[in-house]
Amino acid sequence: MTFRPLLYFFFMLGFLVLNVLPSYAYQQKPVDSAAYYREKVENPLHKADLIQAFVFYNRLKEQNLKKSNLVHAIYNLRLIAIIQNKLGFYYDSEETAIEALSLLDNMPVDSATTESRIGIYNQLGKIYRQLLDYDKAISYYQRALDLDIVQFQQIKLKNNMGFALIKSGRWDQAFTEFESLKKALVHVRDSAEKARILHNYAMVKGKLRHPDAVSYFDQARQIRQNLGKTYEVIGSYMDLSNYYMEIGDTSHANQHARKAYHLAKNTKNATIISESMDLVIGLKTDPEVLFYKQIRDSIERANLLTDGKYASKKYDVFKQEKIASANLLQAEKEKNLKLIYGYTAILIIILGFIWFLITRHRHKKQKQLEVYNTELRISKKVHDEVANDVYHLMNKLQQSTMSRDGILDDLEAVYEKTRDISREYHEIDVSNNYQELLKDLISNYQNPDTNIIIKGISKINWEAVSENKKVAIYRVIQELMTNMKKHSAAKVVVLDFTKTGSKVHINYSDNGVGCCIEKQNGLQNAENRINTINGSITFKSQINQGFSAFITV
Repeated sequence: MTFRPLLYFFFMLGFLVLNVLPSYAYQQKPVDSAAYYREKVENPLHKADLIQAFVFYNRLKEQNLKKSNLVHAIYNLRLIAIIQNKLGFYYDSEETAIEALSLLDNMPVDSATTESRIGIYNQLGKIYRQLLDYDKAISYYQRALDLDIVQFQQIKLKNNMGFALIKSGRWDQAFTEFESLKKALVHVRDSAEKARILHNYAMVKGKLRHPDAVSYFDQARQIRQNLGKTYEVIGSYMDLSNYYMEIGDTSHANQHARKAYHLAKNTKNATIISESMDLVIGLKTDPEVLFYKQIRDSIERANLLTDGKYASKKYDVFKQEKIASANLLQAEKEKNLKLIYGYTAILIIILGFIWFLITRHRHKKQKQLEVYNTELRISKKVHDEVANDVYHLMNKLQQSTMSRDGILDDLEAVYEKTRDISREYHEIDVSNNYQELLKDLISNYQNPDTNIIIKGISKINWEAVSENKKVAIYRVIQELMTNMKKHSAAKVVVLDFTKTGSKVHINYSDNGVGCCIEKQNGLQNAENRINTINGSITFKSQINQGFSAFITV
């Protein structure tokens, strides 16, 4: 038998899974650096990245404030404001930026504090633009421009201010701003910023019906495609669609709207998909669709303004930090947990397989033992009961003293014994009328000298009992009744059936001669049968005190 070496192999494999692999997994240290989380702020793949970065920089801010390291605390606050703005918490972002400004007011003016103030003013301009307060947005961009700034900062701020002018509908002012920016393009090294300037310039030209607007749209889109900026390319197509819509070219408008929608679907970003889909729907001529879009846009605008007036979009900071901390902790351990879960699953499968092999092996041995015991008992019964009677009958026939009727009586007795043995070991059909089958079994042992009382058998729902259990109950009762008939000389036998929950209880008792309990042959076989179905059986008897057995299955 090769079972033991196989079992040893699986246990060794389980040891490796439990001890070696998890320790390797825990050696993978989570990244905890400013550069790592700065990347999450600038290029978030999903909201979880921003939440993780928020917790990281908020923790750094608290540490720097305790150390009175205000320059770094202000930098942390600036990044927190950017994160809150990207998450849509505009008023929280505003408060964070104002907190950073209040710290700056208590610091001397130098290059570091000036750079921080420029960044905060620019962030506040973006926030107020999101809140549709364009005048306030433009005022903060202008405050930044009034500071001592380098050329590339000036160009970026003027681009932001020009975009706010576009959003507020001040097309002439915006055109003047972007005319000067177009002349400064030779000084712009950042291709993404150059594309923004060209795109915004195209929007102004389109509104003012300049014929070369499309060429600037195309230049900006081409740069964005070369940079792989999918979201910006989608924006180019959407604004081109709006431009063609305004000049009455619905064919080109629909063409560019569908290009935007096609790209948006690949991003799997629900917000971008929704915006591009709105554009496609807006091009439909169905008046109910157009009316629905107008109503929804006005509701969204009203909700945004209402949120600002009544501060209904404020969030409890402690609660936000708690949720964010939990998400960050989960993110930091995600790789290790996935590995551990995977190893645990593998180990469970291995242990389950081992248990299956062990159980099957035990079951097979049990079945073999059961067959052996059955064969032994049949052999013993045939020898003790049938063979002896046949031999006795042969002796009588040799003496030629028996009549025909006497021979027939003896042969009938032998036949009855062989039929009883056959009935005891034949296959049992327990699928139908099990209650009657059980009653018939018990009644076969009743005679003028033995009275058998059956209680509660009809109260059991035998349909709900599995076939394995019914077969075991049948055979065990058969063993008990056979044991009673052979050895106990009982006058009264009582079989009491009860049920508790899903368990069936059978209480057997007789008033026979009793015995000293020795689990051999029949009784041992009965116990083995009950154990195979996870039941229990207990015997109780004393000399001249009767015999009883309590069965639970």
